[in-house]
Amino acid sequence: MNKKHKALVPVLSMSLILTGVSASFMATSATAATKYKVTYIPKNLGNPYFDAIVGGFKKAGKGLNMTVKVVAPAQAGATDQIPFIEAAIQQKVDAIAISPNDANALCPTLKRAMKAGIVVLTVNGDTNAACRHASITPVDFSVLGKYLVDQTASVLGGKGDWAFLSATSTAPDQNAWLAGAKAYIDGGGQPGLKLVDTVYGDDAPEKSATEAQALLAKYPNLKAINAPTTVGIAAAAQVLSTSPLKGKVQVTGLGTPNQMRQYVKDGTVKSFSLWDPGLQGEIAANLIVSIKAKKVKPKAGLKLNYAGVGPGSWTLGKDAVIIAGPPQEFNAANIDKFNF
Repeated sequence: MNKKHKALVPVLSMSLILTGVSASFMATSATAATKYKVTYIPKNLGNPYFDAIVGGFKKAGKGLNMTVKVVAPAQAGATDQIPFIEAAIQQKVDAIAISPNDANALCPTLKRAMKAGIVVLTVNGDTNAACRHASITPVDFSVLGKYLVDQTASVLGGKGDWAFLSATSTAPDQNAWLAGAKAYIDGGGQPGLKLVDTVYGDDAPEKSATEAQALLAKYPNLKAINAPTTVGIAAAAQVLSTSPLKGKVQVTGLGTPNQMRQYVKDGTVKSFSLWDPGLQGEIAANLIVSIKAKKVKPKAGLKLNYAGVGPGSWTLGKDAVIIAGPPQEFNAANIDKFNF
C-alpha cells in the first residue's frame, strides 16, 4: 500500500510473547551472523497475486539476511509443485514456504522436508496441519464464503442470478470459501440471490475468459460473476469491458487494485476486494527466522509482533494458523489510494 495508508500500520515493538512467558527477540540481531535460504513455491507462475507475496518476502528478507528463491510450475495442477519441493530438499534450504494447489497431494513430500530439518510454512492456503509447521492465511477463511455472497448482494442490490468463477477445482483456499458460501446460502443467507453455477478457470487467463464467456451465453438472466481469484476476476472484467452486457452484468470478487483499476474507471466493475498479499510474505519471512533461531515453536495461543509489519499483533489459532488481516473493499472512490 502507498504512503497514504502507511499511517494505518503502527510500528510495533519487536517481541514474541509466549503463553505465560515474555521473551525479547530482535530478528535483525539474530540474523547478523546467520544467512537464511528460503524457497517460496507459489501456485503457478505469472499470477500477480503471488508476485505481491514474493514482494513481501523480499521486503522483509532484506533486513533478515535472507535470500528468497521463487520457483513454481507453469500450471496450477494438484501435484505440479512436488518436483520443486523435492529440489528444495536436495538444496538443503532453511525453509520452504508454499501456496499449495492441493490440500493432500503435497503432504508426503512436505513431511520429508520437515524430517530433513526444513521449516515448512503454507501461505495463502493450507494442507493438513501435520504437513507443515504453521500456516499464514490472508483472512479468516471460515467467514470469507459469507463475505463473497454478501459482496455479490451489494453490487446487485440484493437480488439476481449469479455465478462463481473460481480457480482450480482442487485449490484448498478456493474450496473452503465456496463451501462457506454454500453453507451460508443453504442457511438462508441473501435469499434474493440465486447461485446458478460454479465454474473453474484453473487460474489461467484464457480459460478463465472462456468460462466467463460461457456463463454469459448459458445464463441469459445472469446479473453477476463473482471471481475470488485475481486471474479470474481480471479475465471476467476484460470480457465484460468489451461486451454489450457491460454494466448489465456485474463482476466482483478478489483482485489487486493495479490489475482492476482500468475496469473500475471504465464502469465495468463497481467494487471488489482483497487484502495486502505482501503482508503474508512479510509475516512468513519473520516467522521462519523466529523458528530457525529456536525462539518460538508455532502453536495455538502464541502471540507475535514484528516491528513495522502489519496492522498489529497476531495470535496463532488452532493448528498454528495466523490470519494476516481483514479484506479491503476497492471502488472508484478509493482505488487510486492503493498501489499493489
